Amino acid sequence: MFSLLLLYFSIVFLNSFCSCRLNSRFHHLSINENESSPRLLSSFNLPNSIKSYQLVSSNSQLYKYFSIENQTHLYALQPLDREYFCAEQLCSCVTSCSIQLKILSQPQHQIIFVNLTINDLNDNRHTFRLNEIQIRIPENTNIHHRQCYRIPTVEDKDLPETNQIVYEIIGNGSDKFEIEQTIGNDLCLRIRHQPLDREEQDRYDQLWLIATDRDQQQTKMKVIIQVLDINDNSPTFTTNLTKVQFNETFTGELVCVRAYDPDEGNNGRVIYSFDHFDEKLNEFLNLNNETGCITVIQPLLLTSIDLIPFLQLNNHLLLTIRAQDCGSRMSSTLPVYHPVELIIEDVNDHKPMIQVRQIISSIDIIKNNSQIHITENSIGLLAMVTVEDIDQGIYGQVQLTLMIQTSNKKHQKAFQLKPTSMKHYKIELISPLDHEIEPSLALFLDAIDGGGEHTRFIVNIIIDDLNDMKPHFEHEFYHFITNIQSSTTTFNSILVGQVHATDPDSSTDSLIYSLNSNLFHIDPQTGQISLISPLSPNMTDQTLTFNVTVSDGQFTGQTHVTISIEGLNHRPEFDRTEYYFQIDENIPIRTIVGQVIGKDKDSPGTRRGELTYSLRSVTPYSEFFFHASHTGQVLVTRIPDAEQQYIHQFIITVKDHGTPPLSSDAKLTIKVNDLNEYCPHLVNFSSEPYIFISRQRYLKKSSVEKFSYRLYAFDKDISDQNNITFTLLPSRYSSKFHLNSNGFLTLEENLQDNPSIIELDYTLTDSFVPEPCIKQDKLIILIGDTTLDRDRLVNDYERQVETSQHHRLMTQKLANNKRKRQETIIVFLTFSLSTIVIFIGIFSLLFLICCRKQKKRNRQRSITTKSSSLINPSLLDDSKQQSPHSFITDCNGKSSLLPTLR
Repeated sequence: MFSLLLLYFSIVFLNSFCSCRLNSRFHHLSINENESSPRLLSSFNLPNSIKSYQLVSSNSQLYKYFSIENQTHLYALQPLDREYFCAEQLCSCVTSCSIQLKILSQPQHQIIFVNLTINDLNDNRHTFRLNEIQIRIPENTNIHHRQCYRIPTVEDKDLPETNQIVYEIIGNGSDKFEIEQTIGNDLCLRIRHQPLDREEQDRYDQLWLIATDRDQQQTKMKVIIQVLDINDNSPTFTTNLTKVQFNETFTGELVCVRAYDPDEGNNGRVIYSFDHFDEKLNEFLNLNNETGCITVIQPLLLTSIDLIPFLQLNNHLLLTIRAQDCGSRMSSTLPVYHPVELIIEDVNDHKPMIQVRQIISSIDIIKNNSQIHITENSIGLLAMVTVEDIDQGIYGQVQLTLMIQTSNKKHQKAFQLKPTSMKHYKIELISPLDHEIEPSLALFLDAIDGGGEHTRFIVNIIIDDLNDMKPHFEHEFYHFITNIQSSTTTFNSILVGQVHATDPDSSTDSLIYSLNSNLFHIDPQTGQISLISPLSPNMTDQTLTFNVTVSDGQFTGQTHVTISIEGLNHRPEFDRTEYYFQIDENIPIRTIVGQVIGKDKDSPGTRRGELTYSLRSVTPYSEFFFHASHTGQVLVTRIPDAEQQYIHQFIITVKDHGTPPLSSDAKLTIKVNDLNEYCPHLVNFSSEPYIFISRQRYLKKSSVEKFSYRLYAFDKDISDQNNITFTLLPSRYSSKFHLNSNGFLTLEENLQDNPSIIELDYTLTDSFVPEPCIKQDKLIILIGDTTLDRDRLVNDYERQVETSQHHRLMTQKLANNKRKRQETIIVFLTFSLSTIVIFIGIFSLLFLICCRKQKKRNRQRSITTKSSSLINPSLLDDSKQQSPHSFITDCNGKSSLLPTLR
């Protein structure tokens, strides 16, 4: 194929060359770059006289590309690259690449000029110098000015006529831009239809500039468009009106308003300030110009004088906040305004105030906890009360109540609180007070506002006393006793007794006592009654009665006084100086231990002849166990225990009721006899429950030491603690040991050599008479060489005991199971027999009922037959002829013959 092409081009070239004049010196040729080689460029028809041609050139590099073959053919030795020739300056490259070749003819030495033009082909790929380009465009750029943003074009070594490039922009947001190519082949980026808005989209980073040549080869470059901000937006508040409710005592950050400006940087930075703000409010409020937060720096008290002029509706404060961005002053943005309504809630921070004015004596303002004197039995207006609360609204509404602190129901209803206006009240005394009931009371005025704040005002009422009550004695009757002997032997104004009277009226200074008697005198101030002169002996055991009067100067009171005159009083005596009783322990309470007898010469019918007895313990705690009655009997008050205390000692006293009373003492000893309540038991003073005998120590033939062991016993009975007897009972090993009565255990002869366990039975017997207590027990003796033998023997013995106990428990369990089975059988038999008896009883009852019903039917049938025979006698005759016997049916339905009664 290549040879055919070469032949074709050669023929064309020769024809064209031959058509020229042979004597022409200038020739023009053209060839496309990068065609295959070798390539025949031209051939010359030379005269016969010319032998050959020779290529001559000033540039030696051309010899590498061109050659004359066969004397008449011009060949291109290798592909011709126009871009390379232009770069190496082998040709002129203003528009196209032209090379002038010089051919020298031999032997004429004639120069032929061949102008070769290398035609440009699109054999180079176009590229952008950068992979990415960033363009900054201010928002709101005027699209009518068609502002151009330069973009670098692609680079291509081919001629522009050869490679025509078409540019387009694609990607997200490409519809907002267009690419134009200027006359000088520069690229220009323009905004299409409407200005850019940074607030809508501030960056276009998904755009690509595509360059396509005529062969549809493409290259691309990323285009990033950054939209620059301008101050084209005013701030905008997020709400139209801000209402904030807070209490008047609040301090701190109250509320934050927010204005939004979508611009960037200072264009979007918002500064806040109060609009038309009075300087006095700076003491209360502060606005942060950066955050828009309003802070309460001082409580907005509704009662503040500086705040009241700015309030609307008593508790509303209206503010206006101005928001302005920080953009250039030349910008067209305007500030915006936002109203803020502060609703200040009243806090119940003031307590009600109570003012009381006294009216009865004079119109005076009284203080809290002060006193008002009121004369008893008076009524009328007591005081005027004013109540105020400077809080607003419901917190300023006060309710006043009156509470009376008194223990008397009459005084509880004596006062009344009445309102006279919204803030004024009056206290009236509607019933008289009584000093004798209580001398004072308190009025509590409680003021409570709508928020629960409470104020209490206390008025202490002092009830001044009037002398309106009679004095009275403490007792309606007084009884005094005097002795005839004392009045005659040691007479010196003997005091008989004293009466006492009281007057409920505190205004009474003193009471005056008086009586009418020739024998007695009363002190008018103290009420003490004394003898005027000694009494006559013949007045012994007589009784005198008279009246005593008391007076407070206006009213009088009276009481009856009885004076008994006693004769000579003799001292009572015991029939002996010491008493001794014995009782058994554990006797019940109120058991009579014995009786002591006191004698008095005075008559038993008189007071000086009446005797009483008392016990005073000598031994500790004895007073809790015994008591002496008025008859002299000594009784048990707590169960005695000889083990705790077996001797009780007392001093017993007998006393009369004379004036003055006389008494005598005697000794009393009570012994508590011990009973055999407890049995003796062995006391082990060591921690080992067993007795260990070492064979090496005691059982060797050469050993001279004899084994002995002391047993100790104890009995809780007090009489048997030291009288306990040990006795060794006969057994297999009893002959080898000896146990004396005091508890000494000795080994009499040698035992077996092997380690073993020995059980010795013994008894403990106390010495109680007549029924001693005998207790039997075992001694466990271990015989071995070392402690290992002892431990092994202990384990063996305990295992035997455990086995024995287990066997005993199993035996007991089997016995219990057997007893339970027997009980179950008995219950079953009892239930079965009971069921059979009940069944027989029910059956018998039914049988009797059936028989009674059958007898009743037979009786009715007999009566019916008789009545029919009376109507038709022939029936009776026929029946008699046909049936000389009567039939009766029993309960089973069987019939039997009965003789006919004639």
